[in-house]
Amino acid sequence: MTPSRRAFRLVCAPSEEHSVEALLRAQGYEFEPDAFFPATRRLLAEPRPLGSSLAAFFGLIYIQDRSSMLPPVALRPPRGAAVLDMCASPGSKTGQLAGMTGPEGLVLGNEPSPSRLATLRRNLHAMNLSWTASCCCGGEALPLPDAVWDHIQLDPPCSGWGTVERNPNVRNIWKDDKIAPLIRLQRALLREACRLLRPGGALVYSTCTTNDGENEEQLRYALDELGLEQEKLAPPAGFELEEGRMGFDGVWRLEPKSGDNQGFFVARLRKPLAREDAPGGGRFPLPEETPRFDIVPSARLEEAGIDPDALPGPVGAFGGSLHVLPRQAPELLPSTLRWQGMYFGKRARNGEIRPAPRLRVPGPLPRVDFEGAQGVEKLAGLLQGRTVEAPAPESTGASGMALLSWNGLSLCRATLKKGRLIWSER
Repeated sequence: MTPSRRAFRLVCAPSEEHSVEALLRAQGYEFEPDAFFPATRRLLAEPRPLGSSLAAFFGLIYIQDRSSMLPPVALRPPRGAAVLDMCASPGSKTGQLAGMTGPEGLVLGNEPSPSRLATLRRNLHAMNLSWTASCCCGGEALPLPDAVWDHIQLDPPCSGWGTVERNPNVRNIWKDDKIAPLIRLQRALLREACRLLRPGGALVYSTCTTNDGENEEQLRYALDELGLEQEKLAPPAGFELEEGRMGFDGVWRLEPKSGDNQGFFVARLRKPLAREDAPGGGRFPLPEETPRFDIVPSARLEEAGIDPDALPGPVGAFGGSLHVLPRQAPELLPSTLRWQGMYFGKRARNGEIRPAPRLRVPGPLPRVDFEGAQGVEKLAGLLQGRTVEAPAPESTGASGMALLSWNGLSLCRATLKKGRLIWSER
């Protein structure tokens, strides 16, 4: 049996990649790059589950099947782009897209299931992707204006036949007439994506199934019934593709490969520029109505140890809950849409701002830097509930909050009390 080489992504700025890799190696993990996407790595040695690593805990990596990373690679939004992810949870592709757009951009992840929406929001918060937003709407009728989005990711519910290695009974569970409702839903979502897409904009349709009816037949529907145009994709490095199925070239169709990748289908579509029936669109300014949030003044953020200039937008207070408001959001998201920016922290009744411990945003706080293998051991102990002496001499005797780092790599915030550090998620 072929040994599995699990895949993961680095979730950090390019300048931090070397440090994140060093943190992983300090805990015994070995890996190699994967050529199809710069942030992807494949495990060679896993002394303990990768999900228990410090890098995973602090949201600096995301474990993801390598074929699941292909749709954002096909969409390839540029830096600063606005992207709609129509079926987003658990956030794998949402997070990958956010890494591609950078803090200048905006990624809106929609998830119709409230429980799955909570998972999406937790993951985006853990990864510190503060230029993302999320909403909970039926994807077939999103309360968004026509023809506004230049980049849309549609990874709809599907039969999941491509996950057969992980779910051996999936083909028996989803077969025959049980797939028909999925096909109807996928077509409804494609129609909605076409409505929302700006002329000239790109749409990536993807599934984790190998069923023709959910893949090539849906692509044919998009071309013949919706008037979209296929843009052929060049083969991604390191994948074995099935070519020419049902006459289609330039799509990425992968059969499940043991120890390598699950089955997947990816097609890139574009809305024609010249269409008489293309709906009008435009960017929508903030409505002239009383907002449902208060903007936290920059001075209050600085008092709480946050540098406001390091955020991709202001912080809004929704009662006692604080959320980042990405700068592009007011232009794209109308007042009819109930959306939420990334969780930032809490506002106490006395007005005190309490940033979440997982925030890696810099600010005017003492920095406590752990170094080398001993630093890794101390950090692991801290997360297990042990108090740890702060190694920086200037912090001795201080109380309040501190920014923690490892060899200069920012990690989180912790309570600093009389020269000792205490970790708490509260």
